[in-house]
Amino acid sequence: MRLRIFMIGNAILALIAGIILVIVPSLMINAFGITLNDSTRLLGEFYGSGLILMGLVAWSARNMTDRKSQRGIFAAFTIANLVSLVLSIIDLVNHTFNALGWIAVVAYAILFVAYGGYLLIRASQAGQMQPQQQVQQTQHQPS
Repeated sequence: MRLRIFMIGNAILALIAGIILVIVPSLMINAFGITLNDSTRLLGEFYGSGLILMGLVAWSARNMTDRKSQRGIFAAFTIANLVSLVLSIIDLVNHTFNALGWIAVVAYAILFVAYGGYLLIRASQAGQMQPQQQVQQTQHQPS
């Protein structure tokens, strides 16, 4: 799958989930087996706004060609998705989530592997560059 298509999919799903969490947090919070109260509603709304941010960044970066900017965004997405993956696993093991918690685990695992894998591929490609290519590349980049 091309990276652009993956980022569009990530953006659309993050925006949909974020908007649902902001507008009707009870819909998603109850679906995962979590008791809704003022605190969980508020935290769900904040989490929704974070998903909206991630979706907007993914949408904005879908056509990005600048390697440094891509690397920064993908590193941030990799770290954020790793943290979310670990938290989802902890919540699933502690029975905070019901069986639908596996959706979160699988989704964050896919996102972590995709963005982290892309970073590793780019790093290995940069390491395979010949010294002359590296010199030419740095000479053509604006400061």
